Amino acid sequence: MHIRSIIVISGVVFLMTTTAALSKDDVVPKIDLEKQCTKSQQVTDSLTGTKNPESFDSCIKNEQSARDKLIERWATIPASDKALCIHSTQFSPSYFEWLGCIDTRDYVRKQREKDPSSMRTSRLCPIVNWNSYGEITSVAACQLR
Repeated sequence: MHIRSIIVISGVVFLMTTTAALSKDDVVPKIDLEKQCTKSQQVTDSLTGTKNPESFDSCIKNEQSARDKLIERWATIPASDKALCIHSTQFSPSYFEWLGCIDTRDYVRKQREKDPSSMRTSRLCPIVNWNSYGEITSVAACQLR
């Protein structure tokens, strides 16, 4: 097998495994908002050189609002979006950022459904075919000459 094919196949297997694992989760992951917003306020204070107590309250309010929206929509969010957008163990997890990622993927998916020509198949090697959800439907390795 060629190196490129091995890399592509490894990537596809990884995405499928991640998607399958996340699709089992039926709840929005929990984030310690007090801890996150305290860190956020400290960074804001150090960047501006001033104390801004409102930034903590604003952070809590924005994060809780985003969490509520995620909980409301959780059952309808595609597993592939969860796999790509929800990273609860990485640096500075944020409901607000997760919701933004999911909303962006949803917007792109809707635009592709309205205008399928925007989702042309790549003719570069390897050849990758996509569906309207932005998921890979097939990958064809190219023959090296």
